[in-house]
Amino acid sequence: MKKLLYIFLGVLIVYSFSGCQEEQRYEDGIYYGESEGYYSIIKVEVEVKHGKIYNITILEHNEPEILAKIVFEELPPSIIKNNSVDVDVISGATYTSESLLQAVESALIKNNLNEVEQ
Repeated sequence: MKKLLYIFLGVLIVYSFSGCQEEQRYEDGIYYGESEGYYSIIKVEVEVKHGKIYNITILEHNEPEILAKIVFEELPPSIIKNNSVDVDVISGATYTSESLLQAVESALIKNNLNEVEQ
């Protein structure tokens, strides 16, 4: 019984500290990124407000609508919620998902480069 209590306490401690990582903050502004998709270049606009990813707009692409629709509807909200491109890709649309994530990441890298240059 004591061993089970120690295991429970250990899991509780690890769980409580897992959310203590410092959240990524970005310089407010609008940033543009792009990445090569399966059929085309995917171009995005990433808006940062109050240091967090606020909005992602798909500016241009030529990906098949069946893939683009699900990826472009589901991934941006996940990225915004997590304030990171470290999210799961859409099964069955892996390449388009990865391309969108890379496009957003390229915009965020430009954000960080602008911050360093100032």
